[in-house]
Amino acid sequence: MNRYHLKTMQRCLALAIGAALFASSCSDPVAPATPTPAAPTVSESFTGTLLPLGPPDTHPFSVSQIGGIEVTLTGVTPSAAVGLGIGTPSGANCLLLDNLAPIVAAPNAQMRGTATVTGNFCISVFDVGNLVESVNYTVTVLHS
Repeated sequence: MNRYHLKTMQRCLALAIGAALFASSCSDPVAPATPTPAAPTVSESFTGTLLPLGPPDTHPFSVSQIGGIEVTLTGVTPSAAVGLGIGTPSGANCLLLDNLAPIVAAPNAQMRGTATVTGNFCISVFDVGNLVESVNYTVTVLHS
């Protein structure tokens, strides 16, 4: 093998090693670990009175850890179907992210989800257009 071929092979080998090092330094970064959602441990109960065709009742609450949320309409007196929603506060209103309507009171959570951010949330209880008299309600929110 002559000197020219040896130098060409050395250059090719150097280029191959350089390309490999460059490629490894440009690889995708490792994604950060996803936090494990906390189990809901904070329980808050809210009560109120809904009027026929009246405005929704809004109740704010704060989530301090990413984790589960469960909302239960535990009582409506006299018995009636109403609307229930969860969202984020906006002034005196609650901008709903999810809602169920109509629903009746039950012992188990009617809404379940995961708060993917910490911060302020709200629930809203509202007439779906079928109330003929005022009703009193109780809602429980379980969150982290």
